[in-house]
Amino acid sequence: MNSTEKGIIDISVVIPAYNEEKSIRKTLGLVFDYFRGRSYKFEVVVVNDGSTDATGRLVSEVAGVYNNLRLINCDTNRGKGRAVYEGMTASLGRLRLFMDADGSTSIE
Repeated sequence: MNSTEKGIIDISVVIPAYNEEKSIRKTLGLVFDYFRGRSYKFEVVVVNDGSTDATGRLVSEVAGVYNNLRLINCDTNRGKGRAVYEGMTASLGRLRLFMDADGSTSIE
């Protein structure tokens, strides 16, 4: 049973993404590697902010591997602030943070 099924999530990581097909897989890999072996119950919420590249498709593929990864698809690009807002309001964690999809800020 995963953490979302139990209803207790310690940390939500929100990742706003706009045309990040070149970096999103690596960033998600780093996030999941960071949490591997830790006792935190966590989720990752990627907000695809109207990307015109393969960002949404790539995140969907990764979500097939990690059941605590959720994708929110926005039809149009409304900016980073709105994408963060959408992710934060959809998150279930007691603590919520966001990081850039290009990995410019490390999950550590």
